[in-house]
Amino acid sequence: MAADDAQDQVPAADNESAADGERDVPVGRDEDHEPDEDNESDEGGRHLGNVIGDRISRVVRSEKTAGVVASLEDSVWRFRRERKVGKGTLRATYAIGYRGFVADGHAYAKVRITEEPVVPQQAEVLTDPEVLRTNLRRFAALSFPGVKVRLDLGSACDRLETDRHGYASGNLSVGELVPGWHDYTVTTEPVDPDEEPATARGRVLVPDPSARVWVISDIDDTILQTGLAEGLTAVKNTLFGQARTRRAVPGMATLYRAIEGGIPGDGRSAFFYLSTGPWSLYSLLAEFMKVRGFPSGPMFLTDWGPQERYITRSGTQHKQQSLRRLAHLFPEAKFVLIGDSGQRDPYTYAEFARDHPESVAAIVIVDVGLAEQAEEVKAHSDLAVADGLPFFFVADAREAAVRLAELGIITEASIDAVSAAYERS
Repeated sequence: MAADDAQDQVPAADNESAADGERDVPVGRDEDHEPDEDNESDEGGRHLGNVIGDRISRVVRSEKTAGVVASLEDSVWRFRRERKVGKGTLRATYAIGYRGFVADGHAYAKVRITEEPVVPQQAEVLTDPEVLRTNLRRFAALSFPGVKVRLDLGSACDRLETDRHGYASGNLSVGELVPGWHDYTVTTEPVDPDEEPATARGRVLVPDPSARVWVISDIDDTILQTGLAEGLTAVKNTLFGQARTRRAVPGMATLYRAIEGGIPGDGRSAFFYLSTGPWSLYSLLAEFMKVRGFPSGPMFLTDWGPQERYITRSGTQHKQQSLRRLAHLFPEAKFVLIGDSGQRDPYTYAEFARDHPESVAAIVIVDVGLAEQAEEVKAHSDLAVADGLPFFFVADAREAAVRLAELGIITEASIDAVSAAYERS
């Protein structure tokens, strides 16, 4: 889960050579026709635009630029903190323990320490302006770097220090635990003896090794509708959406529960949710999954803040590293990779399957309704299938259920259940 920041490229089909040395000539154009000056101008403009774009990209991705931006962010953070301290408005220290997992006797857990957020408890009754303020506060939380933190799970303990964005990642040697969820505690260790420690409780999952498959799933437009195909709707949903009002992709919750249950005699399938979304949305996403009936699972999100070596992290790189890390930590596992056609899931998953064929039981890509991208993904799907990959590009959850039933991953009865849930959506 956890290289270049370069994006994956879709393999282009080789151009076929013309027979007998002949060249294809565009219809209605003479071979000796002089180049059109307007076309030359357009091509020159595009070339110049590409050159400028490449230079800007190199500057933006350079470590020097990232360092400058990170330094600026640190200055803003100090200003905000000093201003709050001066006005007496700095709120209490707040800890959150994210869902983690256990592999080979080690519990991996991520935590964050921030200023206590101002997020109303009954979000479902908020007006739009209140929802907007609440969602923006998720991103603007004042992080607390350099905080000493202790993680405890049973007799295992790990001591950490938060980074510049308030995060810390723990590794506890817990030995052999039974499959299922296990609680761990987060406790800050204040420097000031008069300050009360902040505490939180998190959970780690021990996946059931007897399950036929485990699942790695994208979030946006795979289980959670963002309105990607409707332009500004996606922005509106992000700014004004609440966990209880955000819509699930039709039929997917029922499909996921069917995979979780598997075939009679199978163990419970574990779910890992992999997204390029920020950790700031963790609590909203966790509540959304609970409300909509999706199986609980560890989430692998991103830190959108600038780092010392890059301004913002590559989404593709984040997913590639996460997939490789899971394959490394769980070498015996077979994963069903589920994503959508809206971003680069089809290409990231196929590349991973080519590198780790023993780790992939199936790739399921759900069409989000963007015609141009659907054509590209269909062509990519055909290439993947021709290469022997278990790649399925499906219209919706109903077709996904049919394909997974054919593979023996879910029961035949689950097909009707998913279809009924889809129709009710």
